[in-house]
Amino acid sequence: MPKFSFTEAAFEGFRFTRERPGAVAAWAAVTFGFNLVTGVLGALVGGDALRAFQAMARGPDISQILPLLLPAVPALAVTIVMELFGASLVYASALRSFIGIDRKVTFRLGPDERRLFMLLVGYGLIYWVFTVITGTVFGLAENITEALSPSVANFLAFLAPIALFCLPLIVIVRLSLAPVIAVDRKRISLKESWVSTNGHFWPLAGSLILSIGLFLVVAFVALMLVMILTELASIGTHGAIARPGDLFNPEATFGPAVVFGEVVTAICVGLLLPVLLGPLVRAYQAYDAPDPVASPVEA
Repeated sequence: MPKFSFTEAAFEGFRFTRERPGAVAAWAAVTFGFNLVTGVLGALVGGDALRAFQAMARGPDISQILPLLLPAVPALAVTIVMELFGASLVYASALRSFIGIDRKVTFRLGPDERRLFMLLVGYGLIYWVFTVITGTVFGLAENITEALSPSVANFLAFLAPIALFCLPLIVIVRLSLAPVIAVDRKRISLKESWVSTNGHFWPLAGSLILSIGLFLVVAFVALMLVMILTELASIGTHGAIARPGDLFNPEATFGPAVVFGEVVTAICVGLLLPVLLGPLVRAYQAYDAPDPVASPVEA
């Protein structure tokens, strides 16, 4: 089995992107199509109820949000299912390319997609359960210590959001090899991922943090360049091309702002997939794979 180096694993996705840009473009294109279809279906099912809920959800008053939630539930359900379905389709394609199962990028509906859909739902439930449990424990601890020691209660109030963020993510990282196992071994096994990452949490987490950090830096610089070029184009065409502020308008429901936002999201997803999957496949090869795994194949 190959030795796992968290620095080499962190750059695996960037190497894949440089060598196989066609694969990244294909994943971004399919993501863009699914995002548009999801938005249209959500608007058809929810209409005004969904738009009202989305607008109010950005506000701080939860008492005003709750009455709008029930009418928007069908549209939200359709949106969530479609997003999970699209993610399963794209993730399965990316994993097959990384593992070496497919010699070119393919999209299909099959057992791999079904297993990944179930895993994504499971990850969401696990994150929600750990968040609820952690929030409840810290909430009770704060209420109890408030009467005994306000300084301790203040410290717990400071610690609570950190724990709410970190504890569920620790569990998710320990279970992060499950999608690779699902595609390579054709079975869902959270236990195998948990056992395989035992004693290897920090190298895997370090590679993911490093790769995502590098991705965010590159994405930020690229986005700044896009905004500068868009601003210059808007000035040069006397407003015929939308300004950056118009393209990122959160109030827009249709038009250039929506399309531009979906394009940016799709490109980010396409680029982020190799960044995330590179360390995971490398870790799988080093910690869990029973046989040597082929290098990523060409798109």
